[in-house]
Amino acid sequence: MHFIRRTVLATAVALTAFSAVAKPDVAAITKQLSNIGLTPSSITASPMAGVNEVVTERGVVYASDDGQYFLAGHLYQNTGVEPINLTEQKMAQLNKAKLAGMDKDMIVYPAKNEKYVVTVFTDTSCGYCRKLHNEMQGYNDAGITVRYLAFPRGGERSSNFNQMSAIWGAKDRAKAMHDAKNGTFDESKITPRPDLVMEQYQLGVAMGVNGTPAIVLEDGTMIPGYQPPAALLQLLDSKAKAN
Repeated sequence: MHFIRRTVLATAVALTAFSAVAKPDVAAITKQLSNIGLTPSSITASPMAGVNEVVTERGVVYASDDGQYFLAGHLYQNTGVEPINLTEQKMAQLNKAKLAGMDKDMIVYPAKNEKYVVTVFTDTSCGYCRKLHNEMQGYNDAGITVRYLAFPRGGERSSNFNQMSAIWGAKDRAKAMHDAKNGTFDESKITPRPDLVMEQYQLGVAMGVNGTPAIVLEDGTMIPGYQPPAALLQLLDSKAKAN
């Protein structure tokens, strides 16, 4: 019991000290985070007193005003019926902005009667990516246009990096991707585009992709993992109604 009291008291004192500094020391936060390999692009006060939202090349973290403490995780606002994931909202905004201008290099499978557009980070060596691709007609029939970006999970060290580079170098990228995911792609006479694949891979890393397929909705929300056509349509319809 005495231990619990001491712990609660120590926590209260720490939190008081944590929020005592009047404003964030941007230089100190930048220096402290650089020590662990993070480079802030923006530092702003979060809704939580004494805690600052820091956008880095690897996502969002939170830091104390003096930079000596940081949190890696999600910040929730708990003032309504259900908690609101503020970190997810921020990441969605960032993801949407990062995807802007990437359209020209995407491999697109358009829906005839388009209702929604999703962007999928894909890897030709990924079983669930192949499963998603083999159900492309189902997504398109549901009104979902699917756009691919490359994400060879091991980066340049991936065994299929050259194959994916050749896909993005092909004249008909959509056919090349289809053939690759069905084991019939011949890359021998294609000039590869490793630059495009690495650009897309690095974008995925910056957006927090750590597995494939990673599905990004139009508002920037990321849905990790495979979603069957019916389930994805239900999710998209639900979000549309909520908005």
